[in-house]
Amino acid sequence: MPENNDKTAPGDQSASASMPLFYQNPVPLSASTHSGKGLRRPSDFRFSAASHAVVLHAEEFRLACANYPIVFADDDSAVPIAVLGHGQGHNLFVDATGNWERDTYIPAYVRRYPFVNGRGATENDVVLYIDMASDLVVDVAESPDAEPLFVDGQPSERSKRALDFCVAFQAQAPVTAAFVEEIKSRDMLERRNVRVDLQGGTQRQLTGLRVISEKAYKALPDDVWLEWRRQGWVSLVHWHWASMDNFVRMSKHA
Repeated sequence: MPENNDKTAPGDQSASASMPLFYQNPVPLSASTHSGKGLRRPSDFRFSAASHAVVLHAEEFRLACANYPIVFADDDSAVPIAVLGHGQGHNLFVDATGNWERDTYIPAYVRRYPFVNGRGATENDVVLYIDMASDLVVDVAESPDAEPLFVDGQPSERSKRALDFCVAFQAQAPVTAAFVEEIKSRDMLERRNVRVDLQGGTQRQLTGLRVISEKAYKALPDDVWLEWRRQGWVSLVHWHWASMDNFVRMSKHA
């Protein structure tokens, strides 16, 4: 089965409870089944157009904070979330033709699709899955420009890159989880509502957001702060706070 460690963004109804966000029919990639299949080019992100938030790993904070508000899920997982829109059903960064906004960081969770890694016969085996419900998967014979998944019965360079990306993505999960568990254990998350002024003079109130408390952060003992600096967590906190200004910038998209 594919890994299901990726939490659906709060309030997002585009994924079932049993599947990660975006995925509908992930199956193991194999030459016997997919030798004639490929990925459509150029890249098309319409699959994410109705998702207003996606999960982030800690290593993405530095780049993501330039474009998206970074908050924490309002559930027990408290996973980091990149906010992509002001409400359900609308990703402000994907246009009608499926293009992601130019010169904007694309979260790794989005770039990974339609692939995802899963467990093989043993715990250490890694199997690459592909979502066969995705419009990105096409018949090579009917789409000459498509990137084939297999060449002469062997995984193509595109499939190899996908596996490497999925493995690297999953490897970041424990790093992110350690940071999240630390701030949860110290009860550092607080709920915050954000008012967004939209074009045309209308306003929208965003609720259920969780952010790291500045008061709790400043109260950290010196030895704990030094350990946070060693872990790289101090930078994560400041990138998270800096990202909140993007709620204002995002109002220009509406």
